[in-house]
Amino acid sequence: MSSRRLRLKLTTLAVVGCSVLAGAAAETALAAGCAGAGANPVETSRDDIVRSTVCLLNQERADRGLRDLRLNPRLSEGARVHSLDMVDRQYFGHVSKSGRDVVDRLTRTGYLGGAQTWAVGENLAWGSGSRSTPRRIVKAWMGSPGHRHNILNARFREIGIGVVSGTPANRAERGATYTTTFGTRG
Repeated sequence: MSSRRLRLKLTTLAVVGCSVLAGAAAETALAAGCAGAGANPVETSRDDIVRSTVCLLNQERADRGLRDLRLNPRLSEGARVHSLDMVDRQYFGHVSKSGRDVVDRLTRTGYLGGAQTWAVGENLAWGSGSRSTPRRIVKAWMGSPGHRHNILNARFREIGIGVVSGTPANRAERGATYTTTFGTRG
């Protein structure tokens, strides 16, 4: 396989800071039971990939005594729009080429409207070939301190996931770009 098909890139953003990791992350054990965890996002429905990713993330949380994250349509809308923008405009980052960040995106979806207090975080990843499956993406996130912090943050109660075909490096590449947006409102 070419090195292009084995790429995996990650980045994470929390409300208080940002850390970046590029390349393959250490393998971690994931519990069995999430249908489609090894599915190729190019060949599988987006809804199935999202369900599998949420399942894997919630297994990581459950293993540590944390509550499940609930899928939120407004968080998912913001995440989906960002993944699509990164692929269409060929960049990889928390701030779009037009200068919008996660707070801007979630304000536009209405997620932050009316909230007196809130916290949000965002994890990004893209992979090609076998590194684009939900299992490989979640394993990579769990191997990175910043990503792991967002996933295991007990304050977060909701999640949005946006997965689109293609990568920021090449729209036609057989891979997928993931954005997970974490949130809580008070």
